[in-house]
Amino acid sequence: MDASPRPGKRSMPRRKVDSDETIVVAPELRSPKAVQLLTRMLSLDRELGARQVLDVDQLLDLAQSRVGSVPLGTHSELHLEGIRRLAGSIARDTHYDDLGRYMASHYIYGWLERYLQFEQDVADFPDIVDVPVAKPLFLVGFGRTGSTFLHHLLALDPQARAPRLWELQEPSPPPRRETYETDPRIDRLRVHADFRSAVMPDLHKIHEFAPAAPEECQLMMWHGPQHMILGLRSPDYWQWFRGVSPSELDMLYAGYRRQVQHLQLFHRGGHWVSKSLAHAQFFPVLFKSFPDARIVRLHRDPCQIIPALASLIAQMQIAYTPRLDAHDLGQRMLELFEQSMARMMQADEEARSGQFIDVLFEDLTRDPIATVRTIYAKFGYDFTGEFETLMRRHLQAESISRRFKHVYSLEQFGLSRAQVLARSEEYLAWVERRTGARLCRPGRS
Repeated sequence: MDASPRPGKRSMPRRKVDSDETIVVAPELRSPKAVQLLTRMLSLDRELGARQVLDVDQLLDLAQSRVGSVPLGTHSELHLEGIRRLAGSIARDTHYDDLGRYMASHYIYGWLERYLQFEQDVADFPDIVDVPVAKPLFLVGFGRTGSTFLHHLLALDPQARAPRLWELQEPSPPPRRETYETDPRIDRLRVHADFRSAVMPDLHKIHEFAPAAPEECQLMMWHGPQHMILGLRSPDYWQWFRGVSPSELDMLYAGYRRQVQHLQLFHRGGHWVSKSLAHAQFFPVLFKSFPDARIVRLHRDPCQIIPALASLIAQMQIAYTPRLDAHDLGQRMLELFEQSMARMMQADEEARSGQFIDVLFEDLTRDPIATVRTIYAKFGYDFTGEFETLMRRHLQAESISRRFKHVYSLEQFGLSRAQVLARSEEYLAWVERRTGARLCRPGRS
């Protein structure tokens, strides 16, 4: 459950409420324990540590020496230009300290290694480009709109194919149906998840991470807002991404389609189910890659979701910056919200109404099964008794699981209700026209 502290308070110390509930707030400083653990992790790869920090060419050479000589197509020029922009943006940013830059370099190396492995898979399995992606279902909304909750429900459909966290983190080679539940990558990710929980102990309390659970597929998009969402402060990179041409944006999103096909080469489902805020940035070209896509647009009071997402990102950003600049993060989240909603509204004018449905957070949380039934009826998916039973079991188990209270406020991130409402005015009016609902009621925060 989300809650907000009294106006005027920048932060609230973590305290126990009872045996089943803990208050979670955004961190202000990187902890000494996190410093120790991150330093130890970086020391494990001496070859990587010997490379120039944030030097993409040196990191690419190392990745190629490990993955092998990989043929790169013409599209790789754009992808590599973007990762160079990201590295350069971080290198110039004074918010990072030495440890943070090493961590960012580690992140970029991981990106390069996954990229090369994927390109090798495409060369080894040319049939990837022929894998059908029929009537994919995309959940698109700003962070903290209930998208994870809905994604987990939709992934229970035996006919659905939703990506699991383990295959997003380690997608190569393409997973196979016969070993999907026992793939050794699952256990490797559990070790990684334990480490992340030690470094960022509050993160899993406000966003569930489980290796075999569905996860948003922003890791399958080589470029977009995901780098910022995953904790990297990179305003120059974001400016580059926002400025790519329509044809370049189309090329980037076509790369995402190839990755959807890649994961389904040996393990397919009736329809792909994806959720990511990043999809909103690709709305101008989304239907070129997925002509029959179905889009669920999720809506919630922006005065709630903007500081909530900022607080979540703060948990990850502290691995890269020793001190959180909360006001800077708040401004970046407000800009991301405004830009994402603008593209969402623009797409509404260009696509057929039958490809969209709008879901309000309050409706979803009040009656999730009815919401799913409505989505399936709108888009023509088969709502089976087995699917409903699986959802009811999931909801019952979730209702008795441990809960944590996520505490945040607009003021904590240097924002005000008046400021957010002024920047959201067009979006709020658009949602009201489409749904008849007012997301922001007078006096609500």
